[in-house]
Amino acid sequence: MHVSNKQDITFYGLKKEDFMKLRSNVFFCSFVPGLRSYSLTFMIHNDTKVQQTSHEINRKNSKFYLLVTLSGMTAFAPLVTDMYLPALPVLTGYFKTSVSMVQFTISTSMLGIALGQLFFGSVSDKMGRRQPLFISFVLYLLATGGCLLSPNIHTLIFFRLLQGLGAAGSIVIARSVASDWFTGKELLKFLALITAVQGIAPIAAPVAGGILLLLTNWKGIFLFLGILGLIVWAISLYLKESLPVHKRAKGSVYTSIKLFAPVFRNKPLILYIALLSFSMAIMFAYIASSPFIFQEHYNVSSIEYSLIFAINAVALTIGNLVAARFKNPQKTLNYAVLCLLAFSMLTGISLLFDIPLILLCISLFLTLLCAGATFPISTNLALDLEKKYKGTASAVLGASSFLVGSIVMPLSGLGNILHSTCGVMVGCAAFAAITLFFANKNNQ
Repeated sequence: MHVSNKQDITFYGLKKEDFMKLRSNVFFCSFVPGLRSYSLTFMIHNDTKVQQTSHEINRKNSKFYLLVTLSGMTAFAPLVTDMYLPALPVLTGYFKTSVSMVQFTISTSMLGIALGQLFFGSVSDKMGRRQPLFISFVLYLLATGGCLLSPNIHTLIFFRLLQGLGAAGSIVIARSVASDWFTGKELLKFLALITAVQGIAPIAAPVAGGILLLLTNWKGIFLFLGILGLIVWAISLYLKESLPVHKRAKGSVYTSIKLFAPVFRNKPLILYIALLSFSMAIMFAYIASSPFIFQEHYNVSSIEYSLIFAINAVALTIGNLVAARFKNPQKTLNYAVLCLLAFSMLTGISLLFDIPLILLCISLFLTLLCAGATFPISTNLALDLEKKYKGTASAVLGASSFLVGSIVMPLSGLGNILHSTCGVMVGCAAFAAITLFFANKNNQ
C-alpha cells in the first residue's frame, strides 16, 4: 500500500480524501478470502463498511474474449430481425395468410427487441450483468423453439415477440459490459469494433438467410438461429461480472423502472441517442426497400443483389473502424453527420430521377459509410454522459434505435417505393443533423 500527496492517487478505487477519512477511524483491516476472489474490508468505529470487490483488483476477461463474446451478443438482434427476410414469401404460402400478416412478424420482433432492451437494461443495473443475460438466453432459446413449432401465423407472431425480447438482453448487456470495463478513447475503440458487427449483421443476415433457404426450408433458418444462440450462450458463461454489488442500483427489481427518470432528464444523453436512432433509421430504410428497388425496379438477380449487400456491409464496417481512429470524437461526428446529410440527398436524387444503377450504388455506399461512422461515436458520447445507470442508458439507446427503425421500415414502402425511400432517408439525415446542432449547442 502506498499513499502520496498527489491528488490523483487512489487506494483500490477510493479517492484520497475518502481514504484519509477512513484511515483516521480504522482499527481493523483484513483480507477476507472467498471462492476464487478476495474482498478488502475496512471496519471503522461507526460500523460502516466500505467493501471493494475483486472487480477492481483485476478480474477482467481478456480483451480478445470480450471482443468475441460481446460481438456475438450484439449480432443477435439484427440476425433475429433480418435473417428470415428471404423466406417471407414462403411463409405466406405455408401459413396461407396475407403478406401484411407475415410482415407483422418483423414488426413484433423489433418491438420485442426495443422493449426487451428497456427491461434488461434497467434490471442489469440492479442485479448485475450475468443473471439477466442468463435469463435472456433462456427466453430466446425457448421462443426460437416456439417459432419452429408454430402451427399458425398468430402463434409465430407471438413467439417472434418473445424471441425479440430474449435477443434484446444480449445486445443491451453487451454494451453495458463494455462501458463497465472501458472508458474514454479505449471505450470508443472497443465500441467501434462491436458496432461494426452490429452494422454488418443486418446487412449480411438476409444474404445468409437466402443461402440457408437454398439448402433447407424456413424452419432451417430458425434452427440455425437456435444453434447460434446455444454457441454464444456457452461462450458467455465465462464472462465475468463487470458490475460489483456496491455499484448496483438500490431497491427492488420492481422499482428499477424509476431508473429511467434520471436518464431521460439527461438532455445531452437523449440528444446523442436521437442522433444515433436517426442515423440507424437510414440503414433500416435501406434494408426494407432495397430488395424491391434492386430486384424489381433494376431487375438484378439474387446473386447480384447479394453482392450489393456485401459491398454495403463493407461500407458500414469501414465507417465504424475509421471513426475510432480520430482523436477528437465530437469533431469527427460533426463531419460524419454533415457528409451523411449530403450523401443521403445524393441518394435521394438518384432515386427520384432513376439514374443508372452504378451511380445509385456509389451514392448508397457513401451514405452507409458515413452512417457507419456515426454509430460508435454517438454511442460512446451518449454512454459517457451517464456514469451511474449505464445499463439503463444503454437500454434506452438500443430501444430507441429499433423503435425508430420499426417506424421507418414500413414508411419506406408506402406508395412509390423510390420516392418514399428518398423521403425517409433524407428526412432521417436531416433530423440527425438537427439533433447534432442542439447537442453542440448544449456542449458550449
